[in-house]
Amino acid sequence: MPKFGRFNHNSNVTQVVNNVGTSFDKAKVHVHSLLDNTSSLDQGQSFQDKIEGFYIRVTNIAGGSATPTVTLRATCDADGDLTFFPDTAGQLALGLTTTNSGVSVYEFKLPLFTPLFDLYSVDLDKIYIFIKIDQGTCTLANSSIVWVE
Repeated sequence: MPKFGRFNHNSNVTQVVNNVGTSFDKAKVHVHSLLDNTSSLDQGQSFQDKIEGFYIRVTNIAGGSATPTVTLRATCDADGDLTFFPDTAGQLALGLTTTNSGVSVYEFKLPLFTPLFDLYSVDLDKIYIFIKIDQGTCTLANSSIVWVE
């Protein structure tokens, strides 16, 4: 049966990445699958449209200022070279009762389609999220990508 309208999907990664510092490290990454296997209507459906945005949650913030900033980069390759979401900084919203964890949100709202990626035979079913903090260290505890079809 054909679907009509806008359908939101997400990929959520909860793999703990410790000791994220002030520079990007290709070994410290969250790998997201853009295959939606959560809905029986869309099981195995490949990503085909546009990314709405990204959420990240960090914990164990140490050695920085009272208002830490996290920079996010999203790529289509594990080496972090084929960037489609360039380095974008976001101030962390810290907890009300604790200041060693927080979240940041990044909006994208563009189709993820470009002939450049076709030249490199990129698998657009996987997205790689890299972060760095402006001071000190943190733990990448969770990241999410939201997309629509």
